[in-house]
Amino acid sequence: MKNTKTIKLLMFSLALIGAMAFTSCKKYKGYSNMEVIDNTYSGNMIIESTGADPGGDFNGNGDSGEYSFAWENSNGKANANFDISGSGTVQMVIYDAKGKEVLNASRTGGQGEDSYSGVSEEGKKGTWKVSLVYTNFNGSGSFSVSPGN
Repeated sequence: MKNTKTIKLLMFSLALIGAMAFTSCKKYKGYSNMEVIDNTYSGNMIIESTGADPGGDFNGNGDSGEYSFAWENSNGKANANFDISGSGTVQMVIYDAKGKEVLNASRTGGQGEDSYSGVSEEGKKGTWKVSLVYTNFNGSGSFSVSPGN
């Protein structure tokens, strides 16, 4: 009788661990494509295109914060582009469907290159998180992402 309870408890524990592992693989699955996840950016964000190839413009007046959204990526990579003019820093961070960081790039106005164009690391297909992080950003810029090749 005691062994039966132990086996049932062990089976329940394994089922629970399996369910947790399955749900962690779909980290952003609860979000719709282009749904805002975080918006603490005090500047202005204008999304101009949605769907598979989202993009937009932003501007700020010494503003900081994060703007992130869910993006349905049918590929295991992402093409990412952004540019800035002005001062302050803009960082683009992209996470795959498991929550793994697959791209992290930043540009600081007046210091080196003012645009970024690249391809992310390989990640899990599905709903990804695209995050733009602004630090004392004073100026304007634009961004776009699309399924990678």
